[in-house]
Amino acid sequence: MQIGKSSEITYRRSVLKNICRKTEGVLQGIDAAAISLEDVTAVMSSNCIFKWFDGAEDFYVQKTINCLWEKGATAEKMQLIIHLPCEFEEKSLGRMIRNFNRAAEKRNLAICQCKVYYGSVESPIANITVIGSTKHHLSCTNIKPGMEVIMAGTVGIGGTAILARKYKDILSAKFSNSFVEECLELENFISVEKAAQIAIDCEAVSMHNVSDGGIFGAVWELASCCNMGITINIPEIPVWQQVVEVTEVLDANPYLLEGTGAMLIVCTKGDKIVDRLMDAGIPAAVIGVMTGGNDRIAINKDETRYLEPPRGDELYKFIS
Repeated sequence: MQIGKSSEITYRRSVLKNICRKTEGVLQGIDAAAISLEDVTAVMSSNCIFKWFDGAEDFYVQKTINCLWEKGATAEKMQLIIHLPCEFEEKSLGRMIRNFNRAAEKRNLAICQCKVYYGSVESPIANITVIGSTKHHLSCTNIKPGMEVIMAGTVGIGGTAILARKYKDILSAKFSNSFVEECLELENFISVEKAAQIAIDCEAVSMHNVSDGGIFGAVWELASCCNMGITINIPEIPVWQQVVEVTEVLDANPYLLEGTGAMLIVCTKGDKIVDRLMDAGIPAAVIGVMTGGNDRIAINKDETRYLEPPRGDELYKFIS
């Protein structure tokens, strides 16, 4: 098995097949579960940290909040469940909790529950659940063939931010100090809140958060969640030069690299939303269209090929 999310085949065969009541939240490609209450829709999403890096707590809190924005929801509460090896030092636990608390306070989140368990794990595992609410519940059931797909943000931004911090010395030996600082500052662009709010204001039909498996993984999952096909035009996909340079130096594929900070938006009038996003300083473009059938096609100038199901993330090659 690849490190990271289970494959779609495994998920369908061993998870979906054994769940009797299939709500939208358990479908492949859906990152948040919505629960309709009397006057509001509660939304929740979870993520798991099992590979750690400097700043992991902050990064994964934002990554989980981004999943809520997929449904148009504002995050309000956070739950932590942490599993530790028996020999894990208490001072290291305290440092971890302080990091989570800073990440929560920075985003005006309340930690409503925190449980810590010691047991037979080789390294720390942290499960993060964020809960929020929305009055603009977006659903993949509203997606129809012919609708346009926008990408807001740049490919590989979350993964590049992590790699830039981890391999700062390597980058400093190749690039100017000012360019390396630009790469490090990518961590300031991993929130999709502004893009999601613009999409909602412009009556987007659905959204899908880009994260594990990069943009190619997100495109595949978007098609899977609504059982449709999709055609994307690779040259139209926004990509910042910092991402290009860092991934080239480290020999990583930016299109398969952790994409937290970008959002796929499905709509009927893409140009309007793109203009609003660009006016707000967010890179954006119409990169494709939803289609009938089940083909996931990528066009790169004169070359046309079929996308493959996500198989892990490039980031896991670089973090232990």
